Amino acid sequence: MADANGNSEAQIGWGTEFWLANAAGVLTELDEVVEVPFAEEVADDVEVTHMKSPGRRKEYKTGLIEPGEGTLMVNYIPGSPTDLLLAAAHQDGKVRAYKSVLLTEDGTWEIEGFLIVKSRPRAVPIGDRKTQSIAVRFTGATTEAAGA
Repeated sequence: MADANGNSEAQIGWGTEFWLANAAGVLTELDEVVEVPFAEEVADDVEVTHMKSPGRRKEYKTGLIEPGEGTLMVNYIPGSPTDLLLAAAHQDGKVRAYKSVLLTEDGTWEIEGFLIVKSRPRAVPIGDRKTQSIAVRFTGATTEAAGA
């Protein structure tokens, strides 16, 4: 969307935070985050066609919502608090709370929910930064609101 002068109101992701709960449920900000995913929230199609569906056409209603999966990207720093938290989340396989904080022109926008850490492949190239791609599955509903 453009402002009254036709200038774009697009914003960059700089300053975004990603927080993940530890085993005790305490949210901790991850360091060196490069990319933050969000739940896709795609609704299932439930077929409700019957013998007298109008016009001999299939009919559908909205079903359950699938939150989806995503990839959280971080700079890989072996043994760092972020690395240890992600490793623990992957190993225990438990559902953990998360929170993303995005900077806006008026303050912050916060997205909260729950996820499971499915995998955490790491890459160590010869002439570039070490990275970690954390595959997550979102579970349950998310909430979004202006930050406090």
